[in-house]
Amino acid sequence: MIHKRRQQSLKHSLLCLGLLLASTAALAADNAALLPSWQTLEFEEKAFWAVANSRLELLVDSEDDSNGIFVINSSVPGNSEQITINLDIETGQLLTRERLSQGKKDRRFKSYDYRPDMVVRERREPMAQSSPQPDSWEVTSETRIRYPEMAAQSVITDPYLLVLLAGRLQAQSSGASMEVMVNTDQNFYRVSLTRGNGIPVETNYQRADGTIVAQLVDTVGVVLRAEPAGTLLDQEDFSFMGLQGDIILLYDEQSDLPLQIRGEAPRVGSTEINLKSVGLRSQNSGG
Repeated sequence: MIHKRRQQSLKHSLLCLGLLLASTAALAADNAALLPSWQTLEFEEKAFWAVANSRLELLVDSEDDSNGIFVINSSVPGNSEQITINLDIETGQLLTRERLSQGKKDRRFKSYDYRPDMVVRERREPMAQSSPQPDSWEVTSETRIRYPEMAAQSVITDPYLLVLLAGRLQAQSSGASMEVMVNTDQNFYRVSLTRGNGIPVETNYQRADGTIVAQLVDTVGVVLRAEPAGTLLDQEDFSFMGLQGDIILLYDEQSDLPLQIRGEAPRVGSTEINLKSVGLRSQNSGG
């Protein structure tokens, strides 16, 4: 009798294990379906003598595949920054964010912890230019920022992550839209994303295997419009890759590749930022 009960218990345990493995596999498949076709994107803008460059990379957290790690490296003459974001892949919700900025004379490091009721923002600066890693720098300020009232039912995301969320509208019908809350430094903005028609774009980008894609491509347009969410705590600072006003992201009609970004650049006016290179997820072992 005892032997029979042990057999039944073993069968039950194996059944539970099988269901758990099946559920885990299904969840992993769902998370993989939310990932874009690209793993890395590099954009370049040339204005007069200056060149601005932004490289974006989306990785999956090795310990939790429902979370992503988004790394942005941007540079303009005299300044550069690296932003590292931990996010929920499904929604684009921020979990933590770090930003290291380096100018000609100074360096600063800011970290943001997105807690249920507030954002905890720390600013660190090195005691000397030879100081080691930023997390060992001296904390020069800590700010606790309350969410706007309207943020309770919204996803809190980062401006750079809009390229990921807008790409998900590409496969939907014209007029499809979503709204998210974007946190810049200390401010929050309500940002609407609306899918519409695009225009033909002449591409000239390089794939990871060295192939140059130079052709006229039909596109889908996604318009970004931002407005302050409540009272701004600092001067108005919303931008997407340095562009302001109504911003248009033009995606390949057949894929979620963002080929061109249009908007207003300070002191320059109407500007187009073009895709320079792309690493597709299937071409990278890190994907």
